Amino acid sequence: MERSLGPLPSWVKRYVLCVVLVIPALLTTAPWPAKLFSLCFVAAMAGTTRTSKIVGPDLIGQMFVAFVPMKPERVKLKFIMEVETGLRREMNMFDWVLFGAMAWITERVLKWVWPWLSGDFELWVITARDKRFLAWRGNGDALFQENLTMLTSATGAKVRRV
Repeated sequence: MERSLGPLPSWVKRYVLCVVLVIPALLTTAPWPAKLFSLCFVAAMAGTTRTSKIVGPDLIGQMFVAFVPMKPERVKLKFIMEVETGLRREMNMFDWVLFGAMAWITERVLKWVWPWLSGDFELWVITARDKRFLAWRGNGDALFQENLTMLTSATGAKVRRV
């Protein structure tokens, strides 16, 4: 049985976004090396994501970089001793004064486009050998609670809030 820690990335939306952003770059009069760089940059931005799923006795995490799957990381569920929950630091007043509204807007866009990179909530699993493994990162308390429940029910591990 396979259960994904969600939400899963919408590949169709990512492909469409990539095509929409690449078409103007290809239609410009820029030299071909610049067009190729633009294509690679957009593919890297739109096609990079992280997924995690529980498959049988394993927790499997996999990165996709520019739509290309990287080698999956596996952790046996029976060796997971602890699920560590975390809340990432929000932008504070010092950051606001130093970087201004543009940083705040950029942070919101990043949370929407790449929740696995800049999401507020994190779930880490700690194995018997003290190996830390990022199981999930994202936004929204409902998703956080759902994924935490799924991990704890599959592993029987205790929860440690950080």
